[in-house]
Amino acid sequence: MVYDVIIIGAGLSGSFIARKINRSGFKTLLIEKSTTIGGRFSTKLVGEGIADYGCQYLHPKSADLSNLIEELGNKYIVKKTKINDSNNTYIAPYGMNKIPQYLSLGINTILNQKVVSLKKEKSNWIVKTNVYEIKSRSIILTMPINQVNQLIEPLKNIIGELPNPKYESFFTSTFQSNKQISSDILRSDINAPWICNNSQKGLLNNKNIFTINFSNDFSNKLLGLNQDQRHNMINQQLKHLGFNSYSNLSLHFWKYAFSKEQNNPSHFFDKDEMLGICGDSFSVGQADGAIVSANQTFTDLIKYM
Repeated sequence: MVYDVIIIGAGLSGSFIARKINRSGFKTLLIEKSTTIGGRFSTKLVGEGIADYGCQYLHPKSADLSNLIEELGNKYIVKKTKINDSNNTYIAPYGMNKIPQYLSLGINTILNQKVVSLKKEKSNWIVKTNVYEIKSRSIILTMPINQVNQLIEPLKNIIGELPNPKYESFFTSTFQSNKQISSDILRSDINAPWICNNSQKGLLNNKNIFTINFSNDFSNKLLGLNQDQRHNMINQQLKHLGFNSYSNLSLHFWKYAFSKEQNNPSHFFDKDEMLGICGDSFSVGQADGAIVSANQTFTDLIKYM
C-alpha cells in the first residue's frame, strides 16, 4: 500500500494537519514515536487526578489558532480562564492532550514507532521505522527542528537552511499534595519558575495535583546526578516550597520544551520532492506557530497532490 501523505509527529501541528489532509480525501498516516498522541500537549494520571506537564494553556495571537480554539470551545474541549492577568487564555479541563487526540480522531495512526530513516525512490518516499517500512507519495515532518535535522541529514542538499529556534530545556515534576499551599493558581521561585495547581487552574480534579517546571540552572544540576541524588535534591526543593507531604511524584525532562520571542519563516515545502516541514519551530513559535505553519504547509501540499 502507498499512502498519499505520511505525517511524522502527532503533537498539535501533526494532528492538526493530518486532520485537514484526511478530510480532503487523501490516504493519510500519522506516525508517533511515543505511546500516546499529544507530543508536548501532555497530560498524565497523578494519584487521584490528572496534571498537564507539557503545554499548560493556549494564549492565541493568530487568527488560525483563534479559529481552532473556537471549534474546541464548541466541543467543550477548552474553556476560557484567567492566567497571568490575561483574559484571553484557554485551558482544557480534561487535559491538554485531549486537543491533539480530538484532532486525530479517525486517522490511521501508528504509535510507539520512531522513524529512523527517510529515502526517496522515484515518485515515492520510503519511511523506515524500528519495525515497519512504509511508502508514501509525500511526507510532512512536524517535530522540533533539531529532531527534523537529525532525520533529514542525508537530504540536506534538497532542503537547505531551516529555522534555528532556541528551545528551553528543563525538568518537570508532577505530584499530589494534601495541601493547597496557596490560593493562587501559579507561584514561582528562583529554582521553580512555574508552580501550578492543576485543580485550581481548572482541570477536573478533586485533589491538589501540582506541576512544577524547574529552572534551567536547577535542571542542569539534576542532569548530573544519579536517580537517588536527584530524588533527594527534588525532595529538598519541594520542602523549601512548602510541600512537606506529597505522593505520586514523577519527573520528566523536556529537551525541546518551547521557544521564546520567535519570528521564523512560516513553513517549508518542496513541491518537487513533496516534502513539507511545519511545527512550532516556524512562524511565531509555540501553539500559534504550530497551527499557522500547518495551515500554510497544507495549502502548498494540496496544490500539488
